[in-house]
Amino acid sequence: MSLHKFHSGHILGLATLFAPPASILVPSLIVPITLAVLAALVTRRTSGHGGGAQLFMPLAIIIGVILAWLVLSLFWTVNHESAVLKCVLLVAFILLAVTGFTLRPVLAEHEKHVLRRYLLAGVTAGFLLFLIDAATSGAISKSFAVDTVPRTSALSTVTPSSAVFFLFIWPIIAIFWRSMPIVSVGIIVIGFIAAFSLPGTIALIGITIGTAFFGASLVTSRGANVFVAAIVAVGVLIAPFMPRIAPVLDPLTIRESISKPDAPLLHRLDIWNFTIGKIGERPLAGWGFNASPSIPGGNTRYDLLDRSGVMIDQVIRLPSHPHSGPLQVWLELGLPGAVGFAALFALAALCSAWLNDRADAAAALAAIATAVPIWFLGFDIWEFWWIAVMVLTTLLTTALAVPYRE
Repeated sequence: MSLHKFHSGHILGLATLFAPPASILVPSLIVPITLAVLAALVTRRTSGHGGGAQLFMPLAIIIGVILAWLVLSLFWTVNHESAVLKCVLLVAFILLAVTGFTLRPVLAEHEKHVLRRYLLAGVTAGFLLFLIDAATSGAISKSFAVDTVPRTSALSTVTPSSAVFFLFIWPIIAIFWRSMPIVSVGIIVIGFIAAFSLPGTIALIGITIGTAFFGASLVTSRGANVFVAAIVAVGVLIAPFMPRIAPVLDPLTIRESISKPDAPLLHRLDIWNFTIGKIGERPLAGWGFNASPSIPGGNTRYDLLDRSGVMIDQVIRLPSHPHSGPLQVWLELGLPGAVGFAALFALAALCSAWLNDRADAAAALAAIATAVPIWFLGFDIWEFWWIAVMVLTTLLTTALAVPYRE
């Protein structure tokens, strides 16, 4: 291929060719992939290829407020050693992402055609990895240390594993839905099979919720979008108050109902209970950006007991982060951070209804619905590869959905 024929569809396409398999094998590789895409798109646009900027002001304002509060929280964070450097890198990454979105190209049909082919190849490779792994008793996942929690633990329901791969399937489903809906249904079925093959079931939860809202959005897009926006925003805002609002969801109450000596699950419930208590000590300002690894008392080692009082393990109160997006936001950034993230998720859900094509709008909402349980029950929210996945999948969705105008 000659260089002058290389266009934005190829740039995004190459990323979507490698990102889905990378999300399964080595998720950290998505960071350089996303950085390369953003740099290439910005360079291409600033060198004269394409039209003007497309800044979405509400999104920019929300992200700007979150970043400003995040930087301000460095003045009182309890983790001064690593917080500053991580904050600088994170802010730089987000600003590059915002610049990339602002200067993102509007793809012509021939560029979208190239992007679709690359995306289909990348998702197909991802599905093959899942199915081969299942057929070989986890040979791939064991080689790459993907497996962290076995199905024998109820905690497998809240382990992200390779669940982020399923964020990439929704644009493909939207593409086929317009002409061959039976193929889209087949992809969803294959997705369920692949998700079930994972040791952790968060992928199965994500694709189930995503499928439900894909169908709901096809029937009533705005109603489904408003519902998701409200549920997610409220979930973020009330997360630390759940023991009072709904005692049945109190980690201690849930812990008392577990009869099996399931150490990973019991420890996770203890982590959430400890985190809620620490949020109560500083609910307004939080403990500062990236404070989770240095929360007072968090490194305390204790005997993990089952319901009958038998010791089943020795663990620490808060190992690196709370394993819950909303609780980590509250713990580190307090009420302003929670409001900011609630607004961000709500805006994303509402904006997906503005896409002209109903299938694209449904797929965008399904991707958000798939991501929410991963974020609510998953890993460190400041993980660069997780943020990179969000950036790349959003770029992909908008590139395929936004119509080209001469």
